[in-house]
Amino acid sequence: MAKYKVVFLGPEDDSLEYEKAEMADLDVEFVKANPKSEGEAMEVVKDADAILNRAGWGSEQFIKSTKHCKVLAVYSHGFNHVDAEAATEHGMMVTNGAGMCAEEVSNQAVAFTLALNRQVVQYTLQLRNGGKWNGGEFSPIEPLDEQTLGIIGFGNIGRQIARKLGAWRMKTLVYDPYCPPWLIKEYGVEQVWELNDIFKNSDYVVTIVPLNPETYHMIGKEQFDHMKKSAYFINVCRGSVVDEKDLIDALNNKKFRGAGLDVFEQEPADPNNPLFSMDNVIVAPHIAGQSTRSAWLSRRRASQQVAAVLRGQRPTALQNPAVTSKLEMLQAMPANEPKL
Repeated sequence: MAKYKVVFLGPEDDSLEYEKAEMADLDVEFVKANPKSEGEAMEVVKDADAILNRAGWGSEQFIKSTKHCKVLAVYSHGFNHVDAEAATEHGMMVTNGAGMCAEEVSNQAVAFTLALNRQVVQYTLQLRNGGKWNGGEFSPIEPLDEQTLGIIGFGNIGRQIARKLGAWRMKTLVYDPYCPPWLIKEYGVEQVWELNDIFKNSDYVVTIVPLNPETYHMIGKEQFDHMKKSAYFINVCRGSVVDEKDLIDALNNKKFRGAGLDVFEQEPADPNNPLFSMDNVIVAPHIAGQSTRSAWLSRRRASQQVAAVLRGQRPTALQNPAVTSKLEMLQAMPANEPKL
């Protein structure tokens, strides 16, 4: 019998090439499962030492069904489908694929910025749908090097956006109350301490924060009311960071000029979503993180996190750091006392 049982939740025809390579020095039994119900998922992970989660399971009930699972690793950057608080209480580490798609998502934000500035999609559709030739229809086009970029969230991806759009000499404002001052200085950006200030002073607002209870609907009517009428809003993180109804109302009422959206509150989105028919909105079906590189890097990152935990190390992408105190407390308890 192997020392560790690692359960992979996802397609059962997956070869787990990268996962097995990262844990080649460990005595691991890999179990693959693609459960169709939460009850089935709970049954397969109950005696797991680690979970590699490419599926959508992560409720409190699912987490607490495990007996001694040390870590749950998701393959994506976002982990809002996992109840991190329940995992912390249960003594389970939660890790994500931090860094696996920073270049890709930042590229999507840059692509939206440039496409909105140059009205690329709008002019393409103008010519494609009837061949109308009117170069002034979507004017004015402002020079990017005279405009201000506002970034909400200055983690790995936010910093890449600042670096790339800095090449266009945009002034950059950042709202991130958790960002250390040396990063602000290193990237040559200006930090603001009120969310509304980003919306008041930016020509392009890019949102790139994780979805959690603190960020759910953090952007809505109040923020859109502060935007310049000539400004653009871009979201490449999670749809529910924004109150989508307020976004639609703001666009209908011309509170700002347009938007670039990779994510939506409901996914797959309703084909009749009003955002899809607005000529000042460009959209994508949540593909910002996709590339041939991020596809394999997500596997490598997830398996690296699990391997580190099984070796007794702290994973580099730990997303519930409070769990370390919980684990210390559990380890300090006498063996004959019931654990919390």
